[in-house]
Formats: sequence, structure tokens, C-alpha cells
Amino acid sequence: MTTDAIRPAAPQVLVKAPGGRALLFEYREGEGLPPHTHAGQAVVVAVLCGRLRLSVDGKLHELSAGEVSQAQTDGFFSSQALEDGTRVLVTLLDLT
Repeated sequence: MTTDAIRPAAPQVLVKAPGGRALLFEYREGEGLPPHTHAGQAVVVAVLCGRLRLSVDGKLHELSAGEVSQAQTDGFFSSQALEDGTRVLVTLLDLT
């Protein structure tokens, strides 16, 4: 899905603590993250504005502003913005 996506600018790190971190991404249409893992972490994705296509373990989810998704898997995550101005808050929580 996002293997051809353009990587966004580095996210703003809102919180970095021993138990996890919170990251704010700002995407333009077509920008996204290639497949990657978050083994040992719970992942919460909240779309603040815009629309995002999220792939978790190969299953696609389209999220709009105000929608939240959470996952806990050793599988792969990827994302791609479906419109300019998409803002996404990603919270990563360590499970150990």
C-alpha cells in the first residue's frame, strides 16, 4: 500500500517517557510511512483532521477526523494520507 508513499517530515515528539511516547504527524496527500513494526507496544492512532489509510497486519482501515484506532501486534503497520493537512496523533505504549 504505502511502498511508494512519500515520507512526511519528522513528527513532533509531544511526550517521551519510559513507558512510551506521543508523536504528532502532519501529512500532505500521498505522504505516509512504509511498513514497519511496533513489537512489544500498543499503538493508538487518532486522526485529528483529514483522512488516513492505515494498514495493520495487511488489513486496511480508512480513518477520518475524530476517529481512533488501536492495535497491539508484532505485525506490520503502514499509513498514507488521503488529503492535504492530515494531522495524526500516534501514541506508543510499551507493554513490558
